[in-house]
Amino acid sequence: MMKPKLILMSHGRMAEETLASTQMIVGELADAAIVSMTAEDGLSGTQAKLAAILKEAGNVPTLVLADLKGGTPCNVAMMAMGTYPQLRVVAGLNLAMAIEAAVSPVENVDELATYLTQIGQSAVTTIDLPELTDEEEFEE
Repeated sequence: MMKPKLILMSHGRMAEETLASTQMIVGELADAAIVSMTAEDGLSGTQAKLAAILKEAGNVPTLVLADLKGGTPCNVAMMAMGTYPQLRVVAGLNLAMAIEAAVSPVENVDELATYLTQIGQSAVTTIDLPELTDEEEFEE
């Protein structure tokens, strides 16, 4: 078994830049692809971009991380699931998910989709400054 193919999909250049940021942190990802939907692409152009990648991938299990549930990139990926039974889609793309997709040893596409959903959710959090005690204030 091998790791699923990874496709990042987004409005604009988010997918492209998320992949670039991921590679800055973890190194080159040979089997990752992007679909960046431009204003001119619309539904059909986005479908064509994804179809070209999926056709090249063949029967390889493939995971799409899409930027926004209900958005065109995510909807295009969902529609492709009917033609490509090995395709899984997770909405809510963030950098933590992309990094973890790159480094995770999980090879089963369903398990990876579930795992990355959990990673993505846990990465979204409010950061509070810890309250310093009088003692801690002077430690440096």
